[in-house]
Amino acid sequence: HELVNYGPVKSDLNYTSTSISHQYKWHWDAELSEWYYTSGFIHEALMINLIPGMIHYYQIESNGEESAVIKFVAAPDPGSNTPVSFMHVGDVGTFGTSVKVTNDMMKRMEEQQFHGLIHCGDISYANKFNHSRPKNAEQKVWDTWGQMVEPVGSKMAYMAVPGNHELDIYDSTNENGTIYTKRFIMPGNERYFSFGVGMVHFVAVSTDESIDAG
Repeated sequence: HELVNYGPVKSDLNYTSTSISHQYKWHWDAELSEWYYTSGFIHEALMINLIPGMIHYYQIESNGEESAVIKFVAAPDPGSNTPVSFMHVGDVGTFGTSVKVTNDMMKRMEEQQFHGLIHCGDISYANKFNHSRPKNAEQKVWDTWGQMVEPVGSKMAYMAVPGNHELDIYDSTNENGTIYTKRFIMPGNERYFSFGVGMVHFVAVSTDESIDAG
């Protein structure tokens, strides 16, 4: 378990949240009798008592070491008459253009404070490499993507909804959204959800799945 110390005063991080930590395994190799891939630890920590619309700071404690102190702004209360600033991206992946997009987001963050980011599907494009890389290499593509966007996602709420490249309904990888749900913690069932920030109400809908009538 990791500790997340946080609060509205950088020099006095007076709240602490203890994370829930887990890993996942992917693709059992029967010939070698081992898993092809085991993820690193994924940590989930809940911050409470945040002051809506205010700048806060947090620091992670892990195995006796501390991260840098990171700044973020808490979301304004739903329905409050507060200006809202969100980034919106989609189809990012880990291509050369992906690095350019991430660098552009980081530059914009230096100039403006954002309340969060909406990623409207096709997140890492991990499945795109199945026919050009070793079998089940998509998990390591997910790792690369996470490292690439960490300077952005560590400083604001990173809200995502799956696209066809996460659900893989028509592909042979059978990921079917499994990795998306292991790597992201979203509201509701994580594929269909909504949330309010200030005067804006966001609705996320996965459009690559059938919905029964009613």
